[in-house]
Amino acid sequence: MEDVALALVCFAAQFAAGMCIFFRVWRCITPLHDALVRHAERQNQAFLTVQLNPTTTTETEAGDDHRLQPVLTRTRGDLNALNAYRKMLLADSVFLSHVRLEDNFKKDNTAEGLVLPPACPSERAQLLTAPLTLTVLVLRNRGSRNMIWNAVGFALMMSSLAPLVWLAEMQGADAVVVGVLGMVRSKIGLARGGFTFLVAFMLLGLLNFVVARWREYLAVLQTVKAKVQDLGVAVGAAVIDGADADTRRRLFRIYRYLNVVHAMTYASVEAQLPQSAEGFGVLGLLNAAEIAVLAPLARPGSKSLAEQREAVVGWVGGLLGAMVRDAKLHGPFSPPSQGMVNGLRAACAQYDNLAVRHMPNLWIACTHTLMVFLFALVDLQIVFDLSASELDASPRGMLLCACVSTFVASAVVNYVYMLAWAMIEELSSPFGADSDDDYNPGALLGAAERSLFASLRTSFDRAFLDAGLSGKSEGVSTRV
Repeated sequence: MEDVALALVCFAAQFAAGMCIFFRVWRCITPLHDALVRHAERQNQAFLTVQLNPTTTTETEAGDDHRLQPVLTRTRGDLNALNAYRKMLLADSVFLSHVRLEDNFKKDNTAEGLVLPPACPSERAQLLTAPLTLTVLVLRNRGSRNMIWNAVGFALMMSSLAPLVWLAEMQGADAVVVGVLGMVRSKIGLARGGFTFLVAFMLLGLLNFVVARWREYLAVLQTVKAKVQDLGVAVGAAVIDGADADTRRRLFRIYRYLNVVHAMTYASVEAQLPQSAEGFGVLGLLNAAEIAVLAPLARPGSKSLAEQREAVVGWVGGLLGAMVRDAKLHGPFSPPSQGMVNGLRAACAQYDNLAVRHMPNLWIACTHTLMVFLFALVDLQIVFDLSASELDASPRGMLLCACVSTFVASAVVNYVYMLAWAMIEELSSPFGADSDDDYNPGALLGAAERSLFASLRTSFDRAFLDAGLSGKSEGVSTRV
């Protein structure tokens, strides 16, 4: 085959392969796409069901070397935690697993048949430090996997220019060709050198902004949960007569309303949660009259339940004020005037602000565009870095080396930048079920509900506790 034909074949093959990978052409082939989906499902199921441990051989070898045992033990523990993470990602929300019943809520803690709200899963975003575990996290993350494909596809397309550069160098007897290649190399180097700082500055600044926002979400979510729990503890401690049937009935209403407020806060980011007031009726959190009052407040075409949530917060404040006036709560205790109810509303509103006021769109768009320009320039500099002196020994062998080395170097450069962008995309939307850095509102809702169930009912067993302090409760069986 002639040099020209060989160079053109290599160029066409690499460019076509890069286009297919970058644009995922197999998605257009239905049978192949379905097969890949089934394969991904099997892989995910295997990952969830097979315990991730070091191999038997490694464990045997480690048994002979006690210096490696602590490292392997720590790695195994982190992998077990990672496996538990993955199971938790697919777990159903415990908040939706039961119906709240007034009769059950009004029972004493010592009563037979009392049913507690189910235990909630642990929160995500925990620290995993083992290098192997972190590698698995990166490879299992959907955004990181997509960036690997993008980096490989783009690198193939850019490295497809290497055969053309090789062909030009083979025709190096022409002084014009030599001069043009030298000039192109020089200009690409100058452009990349003057372009790097701006892109790195904007990219690092954006990463810092996104991480800070992710941490702010963490603080706000915990604040909302704490406000709900604080209100439950304060109200439960202020009850005058826990044995009064009307007091217990009103406390159950507060229990329902606070759970509704908490759940409505995350309805827009947690698809499993009810997306309308009617959905809370099935869970025993709202009755028909309350749903009818809230229904007109729904915002058309929006997943946000902010207006309905604000109304329920108002119901909480009004109900607590009525309990103070009716001598159901201690007179000095008035949550609306003390700011506890308003504080809960403010915390929920702060969460809404984080969700709506995302970040400067122009910053994201410009940073992404400039980043693509930068690693494209770096790839071009790698492609044109081929001199005629390298072709003397084995010209066609050097063509293979140029294609492979250019592809590998370009793929590494592309993936470094694209992985940084995958971090930005992942941390800027910290809700979902595909990352260990995503927040799971189900854990927050479940923990807050169990806390409310316990704190609002602290006065129900006051007589039993007083009898125990006076020594009159001997022989009384308690429910564990």
